[in-house]
Amino acid sequence: MAGRRSNGEGSISYDSRRKRYRAKVTIGWELNPETGRSKQIVKTLGSNYKTKGEAASALSEYLKTPFDIDNKNITFSELYSIWFDDWIVDHESHRYRAKAAYKYCSSLYEKKMRDITIIDMKHCINNGSIIETRGKYKGELKTASPSTKESMKYLFNHMFSYAVEARIVDRNFAKEFSLDKKVAIEKEQNHKDKSPFTENEMDTLWRSIEFVPFADMIIYACYSGWRPSELVKIKMENVHIAEGYIQGGIKTDSGKNRIVPIHPLVMNIVKKYYDDAMSVGSKFLFNDINKKKGIGLSYDQYLTRFNKVMEQLKFSIEYTPHYTRHTFITKAKRAHMDEYVLKLISGHKEKDITEHVYTHRELSELIDEMNRIEK
Repeated sequence: MAGRRSNGEGSISYDSRRKRYRAKVTIGWELNPETGRSKQIVKTLGSNYKTKGEAASALSEYLKTPFDIDNKNITFSELYSIWFDDWIVDHESHRYRAKAAYKYCSSLYEKKMRDITIIDMKHCINNGSIIETRGKYKGELKTASPSTKESMKYLFNHMFSYAVEARIVDRNFAKEFSLDKKVAIEKEQNHKDKSPFTENEMDTLWRSIEFVPFADMIIYACYSGWRPSELVKIKMENVHIAEGYIQGGIKTDSGKNRIVPIHPLVMNIVKKYYDDAMSVGSKFLFNDINKKKGIGLSYDQYLTRFNKVMEQLKFSIEYTPHYTRHTFITKAKRAHMDEYVLKLISGHKEKDITEHVYTHRELSELIDEMNRIEK
């Protein structure tokens, strides 16, 4: 039964089957040209209020500051498209993370944002999967890894914050639950299970430089410690060959704009890619000058080339681009690189690091410590 309210203030009704209250508002009038009578254009503001008071409060809030009610029906996938274009302007370094996480959220694509529950999000995180469309696992089902699950939760947090600001939902339900503790345990275990390239594998990589495309890029990664997503984003303006270092990095405050010395063993590799980039007018150090556009490499493109190298050299199919970073850190520790310097170079957070400005003395120390690493 509808609650009687003053004209123009909407109405409230009770759904006895669902045991929920519904609030409706008049957004305009339309004239029937045949009868000459006006008819209200009514839309539902919400239909899931537990009490009449909640419905009344929602109506009052709407009447104070009206908004486009059609936004209330926006789906997860529709909001993602709008949110991503707006959000990415200030979060370019997280582009791949957001896009990769979204792929695993197909169970939510067609759901209205206002209807998504905590249970829906938990189920999506725990059961998210995709069918690989390319590479060595093409056609196979791939479930979300612990890192991907963290990215999915990150995505939900940001999308619901945006939805609250746009008055699509009233609360950020994504921030009202935490990931299962097993996710962190699995992530840590996965990290421990990763091994660096063996000495024999490194020798194979070195011997393949002349005939296996991008083997040299992988070697450089093993002697620099960049995260794969950082490696492909190195800008030419930050490559200082004469001074012997490259500046870059993303992801964390300690990882951004850090200095990574160029190890003497890979200096010629850097010079080669630098010259190639100059020849095609690219602003990025790493490019595939043989592909159609030839400018820059996305993470996905680098991953494809990495997998081809692994396949050609008959390395383990379990290897991922992140193994190069693990190889670097292992080499650095074996060479007894100063732990403080290793954290600076690799972009790991260090509690004692309070100064982010590198002096000339610090640069020379970084170079000296980097040069400890042997082939």
